[in-house]
Amino acid sequence: MEVIRTWILSVTVSAIVIAAAEAVMPAGPVKKVGRLTGGLILVLGVMQPLVTMDYEDLYAMVNALPANAISQEQLEQKTEDTMKGIIEEELAAYIVDKAAELGAACTAEVTCAEGENGVPTPVEAVVTGPLTPAQKQGLIQYLDRELGIAREYQRYQSEELS
Repeated sequence: MEVIRTWILSVTVSAIVIAAAEAVMPAGPVKKVGRLTGGLILVLGVMQPLVTMDYEDLYAMVNALPANAISQEQLEQKTEDTMKGIIEEELAAYIVDKAAELGAACTAEVTCAEGENGVPTPVEAVVTGPLTPAQKQGLIQYLDRELGIAREYQRYQSEELS
């Protein structure tokens, strides 16, 4: 961390000195040469850590990272699980809203699986609540047509809601 702080400080001081020198230079070719020289000095100052870097220290620093640091695969899995949970909750709320349009009060639970391109798609739904045969038939058609959940993967439980 000290190395980074020193590097930033040296680049900043170099930029200030170059700007001050440029301000007092006379106009014309001298100023153009001064700008070019100042720019080259600044580029060298910015690139200096790459030239003087001790790659063995960098290797040791990377190997000293905690062994339990999260891997890319774990991060991707966590992201997929979160997205899957959100989609399941949103689809369940959507089913409850559709049931309300049909005049039914119920709860819904949706299960998703990985679909095309890794996007979770609904594969199963459980609807719980008192439904009339017409309401149930409406939901069966809706889930099949709109969400792509086949009839054999839809379950209806007629428990009373509390």
